[in-house]
Amino acid sequence: MRVAAVAVNTFRETIRDRILGVIILFALAMIVASLWLASISLGQQDRMIKDFGLVAISLFGLIVAAFVAASLVRKEVEKRTVFIIFSKPVSRSEFIWGKFLGLAATMFTVLAGMTVFLFVLAWVVAKSPSGSLLLAGLLIYLQLLVVVAVTMLFATMTSAILASVWGICVYAAGQLSHNVLSLSRLGHSAVTHAASVFVFYLVPNLSAVDIRAAVVGEGAVAWTSLIAWGGYLIAYLVIALFVATWIFRRKEF
Repeated sequence: MRVAAVAVNTFRETIRDRILGVIILFALAMIVASLWLASISLGQQDRMIKDFGLVAISLFGLIVAAFVAASLVRKEVEKRTVFIIFSKPVSRSEFIWGKFLGLAATMFTVLAGMTVFLFVLAWVVAKSPSGSLLLAGLLIYLQLLVVVAVTMLFATMTSAILASVWGICVYAAGQLSHNVLSLSRLGHSAVTHAASVFVFYLVPNLSAVDIRAAVVGEGAVAWTSLIAWGGYLIAYLVIALFVATWIFRRKEF
């Protein structure tokens, strides 16, 4: 119940943030801008709307995930409001999990709205509604939840700005980790290969649940692999939150 109370309060606080509204407006504007790109493409209207729209959702969702997640913990610490929170029967682990769940609810609301908007746009303009488009939005949400968890982990150790930067770096590395591992096999250095394998397992492989190619008709969804990697990312974010909780319990205010 206490986790739920922190989550609800966090949801109300983040959903009313004006910056969040501005980010959503920019994202919707980018999605609408895909109409212009589609209009100048040669027979690729459907592809351009979906591909560019998903990129916009990912980009602006990342901004929300990294910067809002970093401020959730640091803001409470810097403003000393943690003393008020912890004077009540709320443990530090409940605080971390409540903050995460509250932002997760906010992220779901934002991404669901943008994904449905893109779905309707593709349906009305390109006459090609696609269930895989909705699935792609859900998988982007999963990727960004991992970024939220990792950013909150960094926020327990460093400043909000650095935590945001590290969160964005983890997202970028997660999109490229599989390619790095593939390229390392082309070389002959055992050290390079070992380092690449270490980075591959340390950084979440976010690209494994990217189905944009399937959305634009360049392949099919590999359901078995998708479910396996989805479970891996869920486990990754849970572990990141447990580590964040462990670190936060040992901090002195």
